[in-house]
Formats: sequence, structure tokens, C-alpha cells
Amino acid sequence: MFRRCNIFSRLAGYHAGGMVRSLLILILRIYMRLYHHLELQGAENLPPHGPALVLLNHASLLDVPALMVLDPYPNTVTVAKASLFRIPVVGWLLGQWGGIPVERQGRDSAGVRALLGALKAGSVVAVAAEGRRTRTGRMSPINPVLARLAASVDVPLIPVGMIGSYTALPPGAILPRRRKIVVRVGEPFRLERSTPADVAAQRIGERIAALLPPEQQPLPPSSSTESTQSPSREGR
Repeated sequence: MFRRCNIFSRLAGYHAGGMVRSLLILILRIYMRLYHHLELQGAENLPPHGPALVLLNHASLLDVPALMVLDPYPNTVTVAKASLFRIPVVGWLLGQWGGIPVERQGRDSAGVRALLGALKAGSVVAVAAEGRRTRTGRMSPINPVLARLAASVDVPLIPVGMIGSYTALPPGAILPRRRKIVVRVGEPFRLERSTPADVAAQRIGERIAALLPPEQQPLPPSSSTESTQSPSREGR
């Protein structure tokens, strides 16, 4: 009897969670379509199912709701910095989207194991290729830990460009601006397991950058270094 009650409780919790997620997606879809005119480009490049690793440039806190609204897969998992899970609303959204918190810019063995487990289970995993949110609107260098991981998983890699979300909600802004957001999907590609991390990072960066407008293109390496060393650079 107690076992049956436990099963019914779990089923009720599952259906309640599914209803909450469905309602959330509906609200986000209305908001993103009406206020940001959200548009998906390159949908034909999406594989029919996982496993696959989605690699995107992280331009804004609006990236998560935009991707949630357009996500065609039932079991998508997203990887994000643990600090994002502590931000009101954003953390809750990540939790609803199967979020995996990762510490230390990807150097988190538990987070990496969870990511690999999700891919092994056939899920589609989305992760910010730079390992952090841009502070300038331009794409940052690819995280070398992620590049090494992408070269080792032997699954399709799907480059995605987030366009317009930075101007809609730049760092420090409290309320979103009425700006169009476009999610552009590129052709899937693979990296050989023997690909060095620096080469993998370069290839991933090139694939994502090819989807972005000029104002979001990464700066040359020398300019990026000078920007990083500038004392006026805004801290995290």
C-alpha cells in the first residue's frame, strides 16, 4: 500500500513538473516572440535526435530563455557556470531545462562527468563555448577545457550563434530592451579524438564566428590580450 502511494506521489510530481515546464515555455514563447521577435535560422541543420553537443556564444542572460523556447528536443541538458544558478529566475530556468552547474570555468570533474553521462544517454547538451558571458558583445576565446572535451566525445558538434541578445540585455541592465534576437544554427561537424585542444578551440571558434554579424566577431588575439590586461576592464 505504502509503495503504491509512493509511486502515485512520484507520478503526480512528474506530471506537475511537466505542466510547470509546459506553462513556462508557453509564457516565454509569447514574451520572446512579441517583445524580441525571436527567430530561428538554420533549423535544417539540427539533427533529428541526440546525442549531440550544441556550442554557442554566450552573449546575454536572455540566451537561456531564447534557446528554451526554440528547443525541439525532449531531453536537452544545458551546462552553465554554477554562479548563474544563484541568480533569481535564471537559476530556476536552468533547473527547468536540466541544468548542470559547473565550477571553475569547466574545471569541475563532477560537472564534466554529468555532461558525458548525458551524452552517453543520448541527450542533446548545450554549453557556452567561451565558458563565460561576454562583457563587450564580441565573442570571446573558446574555453580550452571545453575544446579538449568536444574533441573527445565523438558526437556531432552543432555551432549556434546568438545574435541580438547582448543589445537586448547587456551586462548591468536590469530590464530587457525591445531588440530582435536571432538564433542561427550552423552545419554540424566533428573533431577527431586526436585533435589538440588549441586546434579544436580554433575550429570551434571559426564555426561559431561564421554565424555572427561583424559587431559580434572576436577581436584579433593581440587586441583580446590588450583588452584582458586593461585596468578599466569590468570584473566579473
